[in-house]
Amino acid sequence: MSTLSTHILAISTGKPAQGVKVILLRDETVIAEGSTDANGRISALASLTPGQYRLVAQTGAWFAAQGITTIFPCAQIDFTVAETAEGHFHLPFLIAPGGWSTYRGS
Repeated sequence: MSTLSTHILAISTGKPAQGVKVILLRDETVIAEGSTDANGRISALASLTPGQYRLVAQTGAWFAAQGITTIFPCAQIDFTVAETAEGHFHLPFLIAPGGWSTYRGS
């Protein structure tokens, strides 16, 4: 079984995004949710079995709370956990009002 964590950084400020709601879905069903801590992290969001998932960060609400306008209500990462996968998945978000990016971290 694999585990999942995430980290959200606001690249326009270079600072962690505290208080972003994050939801993990599998087959359109919410299986875990949480909010980023003061360091912009959720260190243990869920344990994962093989399958397809969607990790959604509610960035629009976070930007609105900062007084920043964005056309993107959320950022999402669709990913697959293979049958043979074990270990840890760290999927960070780099967010800005004009878009977002991700990569597989360690």
